[in-house]
Amino acid sequence: MELLCFSYACSSQNPEMIDSLKHSNKILLPESLLFELTKENHDSLDNKMYFKVSHTETEYGEVCGVHEFSAPAGVVHLPYHIMNSCSIGEGVNVKIELVSPPKGDFVKLRLHNSKEFSKLSDPKAVLEKILSRDYPVVTQGQTIALNYTDKVFMIDIVETQPTEIIEILNADINVDFDIALDYEEEHEQEDKMENYKHDLRRFPGKGNRLGSN
Repeated sequence: MELLCFSYACSSQNPEMIDSLKHSNKILLPESLLFELTKENHDSLDNKMYFKVSHTETEYGEVCGVHEFSAPAGVVHLPYHIMNSCSIGEGVNVKIELVSPPKGDFVKLRLHNSKEFSKLSDPKAVLEKILSRDYPVVTQGQTIALNYTDKVFMIDIVETQPTEIIEILNADINVDFDIALDYEEEHEQEDKMENYKHDLRRFPGKGNRLGSN
């Protein structure tokens, strides 16, 4: 099925709900889609439904949870960060397909700003709470945005098991952390400075302009 895609900024829904969803991977779909799914699958539909939203030309997409079936007919509302990740513009057609990811048992995360995140009173509890609330399903290779106390923390989903797309709700998941991006950047700068100092030691003394006597 194809629907017109618009970000939450273009939605006329409740502003508080929109604000809570813009840093998630939850989408709004039209009620007609739920009716069609119910008619096709009768009583076999799960209460937790996940949909892959894909660019119609590149076929690249991400799997999202559905928050409500309250979007206008023929329209899907997406968080802008997902549209940006999939190179989807406002008002273009996207492909929507129902998927059934397995329960996850492992995920490796990479923080973009570990210094700021570590300053939270209980980083582990914050991470678990926001992930379960805003990201019921995650995809290996995607970058998610966690919103907490008006701060947005970007986190890469480096690896997932047993498949590249996993459900994390009510799942016993082992969590590992890759080296944070700000840690890598800090040490890259330190390495550059050490190399610079090393070069200075190799060429001591006063320098002359090339070509001068």
